Amino acid sequence: MNLKTLGNGLKITSGFSTALWVVGLILGNIYLVALAIVILIIIIPVVYSKRDKLDEMFKGKDDLIIEDERTHLINEKASNMAFGISLGIIFYMGVAIVALRNSYPQLTLAGYTLFAVTALVLVIYFLSTVYYNRKY
Repeated sequence: MNLKTLGNGLKITSGFSTALWVVGLILGNIYLVALAIVILIIIIPVVYSKRDKLDEMFKGKDDLIIEDERTHLINEKASNMAFGISLGIIFYMGVAIVALRNSYPQLTLAGYTLFAVTALVLVIYFLSTVYYNRKY
């Protein structure tokens, strides 16, 4: 199959899947959301198998992809900053919710869940850092 055709098919399928989960959330229909997730699970192996050719799939006729080390460095610094800020916000939201456990006991579990999410994300981040440091 031609890469452009596959790219267009993925765009259409992705748009349909997005529409399904948005409509499912608006209508409160879990079956539409589940169908969108199933479609996503079907798309993932296709995208993963063609991951080296994604640029060719999605660039237009006259698009040139020009990247240099400076662009990569800027993107890396920006993503690290966004990651750190997001993780800090999640952690401090958990702290605030747990601190208010006497006033709002029903939210205590949500605070502990935010702590668990923060810990899990940190573990994933450090494991991926170790992996890529060894790989490159």
